[in-house]
Amino acid sequence: MTLLDRIEMHLVSHRISATRFGRRAVGDPRFVLDLRLGRRPRRRTLERLNAYLEWIESGREEKALRRPLVSLPVAETVKAAGDLPP
Repeated sequence: MTLLDRIEMHLVSHRISATRFGRRAVGDPRFVLDLRLGRRPRRRTLERLNAYLEWIESGREEKALRRPLVSLPVAETVKAAGDLPP
């Protein structure tokens, strides 16, 4: 299986656009589109891509998305907001 095949399978199975995948995986929204046109990624880009795919396949992304953004109790949040200058 080629790299592009692996990415295409990921796009279908996770219902994600090529642009969003490229932005999330390597910070380049044109990454997949350029691969389809024959782009050959650098070694460092391949390392980032493989790390991203392994992270996704391990299921850690879903856990990260379910985690709350702020872990302060509501009372602490209100107190902190009250300390802000007008």
